[in-house]
Formats: sequence, structure tokens, C-alpha cells
Amino acid sequence: MNAGAKAYAAGFVASRLGLPEGWGQAELIPDGLAEELAFVLRGEEPRTTAEPYLEKEIQELGKKFEKLALEEHGFFVAKETWPNGAPFAACLTHDVDNIERSASHLWARRERFSKLDLMFALLRLRSVYDNIAYVSRLERVRNLRSSFYFLTANYSLSKVAPEIGELRRGGWDVGLHGDDGTHDSAEHLAASVERFRQRLGFVPRGVREHYLRFDFAKTWEILERAGFDYDSTVGLRDRLGFRLGLAAPFHPPSPEWSPMSLLELPLVLMDTTLWGYLKNSEEAGIDAYRSLKEQVRRVKGLYTILWHQEAARMRGGRIYPRILDDLCSQPGFIASGEEISRWWRGREVPLVVEGNKVSIPESPPQGLVLRFVSQNERTLRVAGGAVERGSNGTLVRVESGGFKMEVD
Repeated sequence: MNAGAKAYAAGFVASRLGLPEGWGQAELIPDGLAEELAFVLRGEEPRTTAEPYLEKEIQELGKKFEKLALEEHGFFVAKETWPNGAPFAACLTHDVDNIERSASHLWARRERFSKLDLMFALLRLRSVYDNIAYVSRLERVRNLRSSFYFLTANYSLSKVAPEIGELRRGGWDVGLHGDDGTHDSAEHLAASVERFRQRLGFVPRGVREHYLRFDFAKTWEILERAGFDYDSTVGLRDRLGFRLGLAAPFHPPSPEWSPMSLLELPLVLMDTTLWGYLKNSEEAGIDAYRSLKEQVRRVKGLYTILWHQEAARMRGGRIYPRILDDLCSQPGFIASGEEISRWWRGREVPLVVEGNKVSIPESPPQGLVLRFVSQNERTLRVAGGAVERGSNGTLVRVESGGFKMEVD
């Protein structure tokens, strides 16, 4: 197969597994895995979207890397996926498609709302479509933060500028919701970014395209050239599942198969899939959310959730607090797109193994944890970290720059 694609796949796998430098050589990557990864990242339909099957294959390959390292070095060490060894992560996001509707529009859809919300809305005492403050308040009381993506052509950004300012001061991530045509036109995207900058006073770092429009031959390159930090567009609209068979951040490939600076945060669940396409009841929606979460958890992945802020008071959309409570009920890294990107880039610090010595020569992110496995009981001498031995094995917390570990 293409040598560039094979090298890209090796880097992809090494990054996903948190392997030390040089431990994910291209010759150790099965051709089938590299070919399937190249296939789906060029926009072809994966073998299945029902599960993150490529994540499972990468996890199985990780076991082989561990076995080889134990045979060659007598020990295996790798970076855990999430801060403090969290078993999975969730990325909370909200597209802001609309912030107001006419009374006639509201009345025609009156069955979606509670009688109290409908009355307040018709009397202009409360907006049921501008729920930015309401959603952020739900998250704030649970000590959570999320991402909001704003269009520049559907409504006046100046009107929501005060709310956006409050979001940013409170630690929320504010990004661009691409307008029509921005997914396949650098000129349209540049115009949208400039409108955003002029009306809000800053340049967005995260993006999601409207209606999840995406062109695998164009969109990543356009976003890369525009300087975006991350994108979270690639997902499914009309069915549940995993568009790429993946559930973790990654750097998309350039046409020459070099990794881009841009990060993709694959979308796993969109609220309108549950209600608009599948016509689920609220309880069926909760079941679907939980089923997807369990699949993500099994591969230590990223559960990116898109919950439209305008739907937060509607039937279906109003289950968002239940989702937040469920996420908070168990260990996990729950964050905004900006926080996920910051963590993933920080986690990319090199992990170096030379003989029996392990080091991280660059400044690590807070919360970085190494998993250590050995054939026999080994003594670890650590500088800039701490060793924790428990029922799940040995974990080494990296607490400062210049981390060094010697294995006796």
C-alpha cells in the first residue's frame, strides 16, 4: 500500500495508544488496519458505523505492542488517554442555529413546549429559543464547561454579544458554526470568520459546519489553512453510530499523508438524530445515549455530544440535565472542545525510553499519567512524579517537567 498512508497510520496508532517514541513502527501496523484507516479518512463508507470498530482494532494492536515490549525491554510503559487516567472523556457542544422565532412559528409547534414555557414565550416574557444562559447555567451548577458554535449569517451576533462575553469570562469555549458554503470554499469561510471577528472582537479557534456538511477532499484542508485549532463536524445525522469507526481526537491527513495541525473531534451523538430522524421517545433517547456512552467507555474514547441550545426547553431536548447528571455520576473527563484539544496536544509530549530509563523531555500537561507493566516486580526510581500501585496495576503520575524514571 501507499508508504505515506502506512507511515500516517503508524503515527495515528502511536498517538492514540500513547506509545513511547519509536515503539509504533510502520512495519508493525497490519496492512488491513492501515488500509481501512486510509479508506475511511478519504470519505469512504466504513465497514460498520454501529460501533467504533477501528478503535477496538487499535486497542487489540496495543496488546501486541505491550507483549513485544515486555519481551524486548522487560517492561511496557505508555501515556494514559485522559487526565488522571480517566476511563473516558465527554465533549459537550451546542450549535446555535437560531435565537428567536416568530409567534406563528412557535404556535405551530406548541406541542413541543410545556404550557408554562409556551405562555411565557407568547407573552414575550421568556425566549424558548435563546437558551444560551439557561444551558450554561445547567452546566455551571455541575462545574462543567462546554462549547457554543455561532453562525454569522442567520441572526445578529451583536445581539448575543453580551451573552457570548459572559460565556467566555466564565470559561466556556465559543467557536464558529460554519455558514452555508464554508465547508467547501476557503473564500466563504474567510468571510464568515471575518464577520465573526468584526462583531465579537476575537477569532474563533473551534468550528463545526452547519448541518454537518463535510467534503473529505476539501474541508479539512480549508480549515487547516484558515488556522483553526479543531473541528467537530464529522459525524452522522440520520442514524446513531460512528461515522469513521473512531471515537478519539486525531490529526487528519493532508493529501500527501502528513498529519495536519488541525484536530478532529469526531461527533458521536446529535440530539436531532434522536428526535428529528429516529422519532424516539425521551426514554428511548436516554437509552440510546447510554448505549453509545458505554461503547465509547470500552475503548477509552471521546464521547462528543451535540445538543442544540434552542432545543433545551423542547420535548426531547429537555433531557439534557439528565445527561449531565449521568455523566457526572461516574469518573470521566467532561470538557469543552477547547479543553479536549488543549489536553490532547499537551499529551503529545514525547515519551522516551532508552534502555531502562524513561523520560519526558518537554513540559507535560497537568494530569498526565503513565501506565507501567512489567514481567516481574520492578523497582521504579522517579524524579518529577509519583508511583501508585493498585488493583489496576502500576500508574506513574507525571507531576513536573524534566520527568525521569529508572526501572531496576
